[in-house]
Amino acid sequence: MAKSAVIYITVLFAAMLILYGFTYPAVQKLYKDYVQYAGLQLKTQLIRHHQGTLNMTQINLEVEKYEESLAAAYGLNQPFIVKLALQMKNLLMFHFGVTPPGVSYSGYTTSNNIAQIIAVALPRTILLFTTATVIVVIVGVILGVLAARYQGSAYDKAIPVIGVIHQSLPTWWIGFLLIAGLAYGMHWFPPGGIVSVGLTFSKEPLEYVASLLDHMVLPLLAFFIVNFGGFAYIVRSLALATTKEDFVLTAKARGLPENRIVFGHILKTASPSIATQAMLWLAFSFGGGLTTEIVFVWPGVGLLTYEAVMAEDEATVMAVTYVLTLVLVIALFLNEIIKGALDPRIRAGQG
Repeated sequence: MAKSAVIYITVLFAAMLILYGFTYPAVQKLYKDYVQYAGLQLKTQLIRHHQGTLNMTQINLEVEKYEESLAAAYGLNQPFIVKLALQMKNLLMFHFGVTPPGVSYSGYTTSNNIAQIIAVALPRTILLFTTATVIVVIVGVILGVLAARYQGSAYDKAIPVIGVIHQSLPTWWIGFLLIAGLAYGMHWFPPGGIVSVGLTFSKEPLEYVASLLDHMVLPLLAFFIVNFGGFAYIVRSLALATTKEDFVLTAKARGLPENRIVFGHILKTASPSIATQAMLWLAFSFGGGLTTEIVFVWPGVGLLTYEAVMAEDEATVMAVTYVLTLVLVIALFLNEIIKGALDPRIRAGQG
């Protein structure tokens, strides 16, 4: 486990360095813009609160000292190596700076601190796509195992067809169909948003949770329709590959019940590979849910990225990219732990 932790931390640092290297000019510009923006904010405050006690020369000197201290903190006047170390430290501490002047994300928070904006958006994305992935995994495992159980039947042959057809469907198109049919046609569910306008969790917790669940239905359904067939096909393939193992053939020769062979031998053996697929599915869904969040106006990381791109807010786009990379690395590390828990051979290898 310690070896895996070292590997994944190394991967994280390598990803940070690659991201930093490819975006170096943009990163330097962002830090310089942030220093100027912070200096302008300080100047505004000094003029507002110390009018009459400080003249403009004194105010400009205070602002200049403040900007110099910020530039030193970000290493802007330091050699490349020192600058790299300081700015890597800022990334590790989630110091992403602030949004450019005039750019705000009112659907998330009134603050212009990028870390605080992402801290509001990320849990919403995790809530939606973790729930959706759990449903897809449960249904996919059931359908995939049943296909392996009835290998060669019409049901078994239908799973690959369903998987190919459903995964080729664009999520945005399914989303529009669901909104047109179930939101505007039948009036069963709201077409978008995260909760009804005006609801707050602190004042009306039960109504807030009920509204949240109501608003989650359509995006969950869109994600499920597009993905459950593909996951069921993967589980079917993994289960069928296991049916050819010697211990499964021996179990059949001993006359063990079919259900015991499927769930006690085949599914147990294939579970580490299924867990890997589930974790990858979950990690990539956080970054790949862009169209789902845009279509359903779900204020998560995907919609935030879209709004940042439209506002030409490079700082927020880069911060979101870094956070999603971190989420992927954490998901892969958790996958190692889960695989170790499911497969004694992996635990023995790690020991």
